[in-house]
Amino acid sequence: MKQTRIKALIWDLDGTLIHFRIDYLRARRAAIKILKDHGIPKKELTITKSILDNLIHSIEIFKKKNYSPDEIFQIKKEINAAVSAIEYEAALEATKINGIEDVLKFASKNKLKQAIYTYNTHKNAEVSLKTVRLLKYFNVIVGRDDVDNPKPHKDHLLMICKKLNVEPLNTIVIGDTYRDIQGALQLGAKSIAIQTPTSKFSNISTFQKADIIIKQENISKELMNSIASFL
Repeated sequence: MKQTRIKALIWDLDGTLIHFRIDYLRARRAAIKILKDHGIPKKELTITKSILDNLIHSIEIFKKKNYSPDEIFQIKKEINAAVSAIEYEAALEATKINGIEDVLKFASKNKLKQAIYTYNTHKNAEVSLKTVRLLKYFNVIVGRDDVDNPKPHKDHLLMICKKLNVEPLNTIVIGDTYRDIQGALQLGAKSIAIQTPTSKFSNISTFQKADIIIKQENISKELMNSIASFL
């Protein structure tokens, strides 16, 4: 059976292309403070969960308390501004993962379109890529602020495919969290999971459904060959 032609690589950013040393605890505390200020009981929030998970839980509470859609939107906007400021500091200090530029060059030589699929904001993703001098390799950047429903929701990946003018089945999604792999699985894209020390902490069963799993320290040795196996 003939293999579907791959036309694009869709890359997660943090942990996949760059080391993004954001102070996650500081960012989570900032988000939790805002949620508490808007009436969420302390017992409903935990620093061990991601900002997104705390927010999703809080939105359900807001709805039960009859907060209007506009009130919820403004709270989300306030959290996004606080977290984005912390992310921006990290973007200025980003470093590229060893060996990753060779992979990006390989993709360019093989005429593959390349896009960024990130839960960072569009601006901070662009700043990070400029910091590490990798921005030139990417045709499209879609951050959490570019979509109503960010990954792992299918809308995020669908927007990227639309902008690249490719079908999901003609793409490879490359990322280091289950959200990246879940997005690929939902739409029939190929996927390569980058295993980092934190990959095991959230939904490992979905992460392990990737077509290929590579340890982050082996990117320079294995990722290019893995992509080539789909071409």
